[in-house]
Amino acid sequence: MSFLTPKVSIPTPPPPPPPAESPEDAQRAAALSEEALMEQRKRRKGAGSTIVAGALGNETAGKTGTPTLLG
Repeated sequence: MSFLTPKVSIPTPPPPPPPAESPEDAQRAAALSEEALMEQRKRRKGAGSTIVAGALGNETAGKTGTPTLLG
């Protein structure tokens, strides 16, 4: 600040309002979190859904009969 400008006191902002906790809000939050968990589980993929392809894009099978990167 410059010494030529007057000092201005800035008032502090008002405190945030307290969160409204009602039984409906708690049930809604629980339902939304459960839905998010279910959606996250659906997006997970296991080793069985992985497609292993060679350099040409063809699926290769090793001597064991299971697809591997080394083929």
